[in-house]
Amino acid sequence: MEHPGGREVWLHCWGDDVAQGALVLGSSQSEELVDAETLRRQGLDLVKRQSGGGAVLVVPESVVWIDVFIPRDDPLWEADVGKSALLLGKVWQATLFEFGISAEVHQGPYQPGDWGEIICFAGRAAGEVFVDGKKSVGISQRRNRQGARFQTALAHQWDINDLSSLLNLSPEDRSRIETETATAAHPLPLPPKSVFTTFRKAIQNY
Repeated sequence: MEHPGGREVWLHCWGDDVAQGALVLGSSQSEELVDAETLRRQGLDLVKRQSGGGAVLVVPESVVWIDVFIPRDDPLWEADVGKSALLLGKVWQATLFEFGISAEVHQGPYQPGDWGEIICFAGRAAGEVFVDGKKSVGISQRRNRQGARFQTALAHQWDINDLSSLLNLSPEDRSRIETETATAAHPLPLPPKSVFTTFRKAIQNY
């Protein structure tokens, strides 16, 4: 995670940016969670990000993925991990408001529920953004001596069956996870480039 410059914002994982889909695991998740044969058959890559959280399926038009880097000498730097995530949530909240969407930022402790440690959009963490009580934006972060890199994912589409089919689960757990997280996310089919432009302006001017 080398960042020689100052505050940075990137748009990833949209349309042509996704040459080949991937199942993205959190840093603490084991590859044993994944059904490698199904992943191969569907032509998907397996990627482990350097930040925490649950699995995210990244295929064209599934998520709008925006990364933000905040260096330690930036006015936005916050030493407290939870408070720093709240900042990103507030920027997302303001961004969605520009599109006429009212959202709430989770300010409490991490609440994984039954499936949040497996699937990103099934849990609640500080700073994550919810619309009508369902997660629309997941946030994770990784820190080093240079600063903090936040990885944020706006759900653009959501079908838990697509994700669950790639996991090593018992028939009972697969049935439960598909039933109990079918409506865990609140997808927002907004224009990605416009969302990114609005978000970048908000974080740069914060």
